[in-house]
Amino acid sequence: MKFSCNQTKTKVTLSFVIALITIFTLAGKIEAQSTPAAPSTESAQTTETQAETPAPVAEAPAEAPQKESEIGLISLFVTGGWSMWPLLLSSIVAFGVILERIYFFFTAKLVRKGYNQDLQDAIDASGMNGIEEFLKANDGQRITDVLKNGMEVSQNDPEIFASGIEREAGEVMTLLEKGLTVLSAVSTIAPLVGFLGTVSGMINAFDAIANADQVNAKVVAGGIKEALITTAAGLIVAIPAMTFYQYLQGRVAFFTSEVEEAANKIYKEYLKLKAGKRA
Repeated sequence: MKFSCNQTKTKVTLSFVIALITIFTLAGKIEAQSTPAAPSTESAQTTETQAETPAPVAEAPAEAPQKESEIGLISLFVTGGWSMWPLLLSSIVAFGVILERIYFFFTAKLVRKGYNQDLQDAIDASGMNGIEEFLKANDGQRITDVLKNGMEVSQNDPEIFASGIEREAGEVMTLLEKGLTVLSAVSTIAPLVGFLGTVSGMINAFDAIANADQVNAKVVAGGIKEALITTAAGLIVAIPAMTFYQYLQGRVAFFTSEVEEAANKIYKEYLKLKAGKRA
């Protein structure tokens, strides 16, 4: 009986232990399914490294490009080579002439607007007396000085008056055209100097190709850059010079046409006066 009781107790104990083991096994499986798997060592290290690595901060712009932009003109001038020096000199001369001529034309009283129309009205009203009164009223203008000087030497003769007007107008024209030949020369020569610098730069580029064992873009870049810089510099000097030359030449041509028109009006009055004396 004791043996059977002990056997029964042993069976119960074994069953209880087996049940506990089964319960703990099932509980572990359920917990493993419900809880996310722990990261492995490598993944943990990677995550830790990423966490420790700070996000890249935008780098501040380098100062080198700023310094290069500050001395860009000087750098381009040096790169352009020898042809940049005559271009610089011609640009300074042209700029000085342009300033002086603009100041002259804006300060000199050449001819006011509507001058010839008012002169014609004075002639229609009073003839030669009207011309003299009109010239006195418009004293101080260059066109008035030309007409008055021509009339003073005319001796009431139309041909002498015409000769006097040509001489007086020629003196004023010389003053008006002062410096325009310089602008014309600069506008013509500057592109030629720039093209000459272009040829020089291309020669340097081909010379670098001939002396290089391996040809790449860096070998010819210097010569080509020099060629392009000199071409651009020549055009930069020539275009303003030509523009102001044409503008100032137009002002001179306008004054010339006004003098010719006014002189023709007075010349006709001298012809009428001469014809009246003969009659």
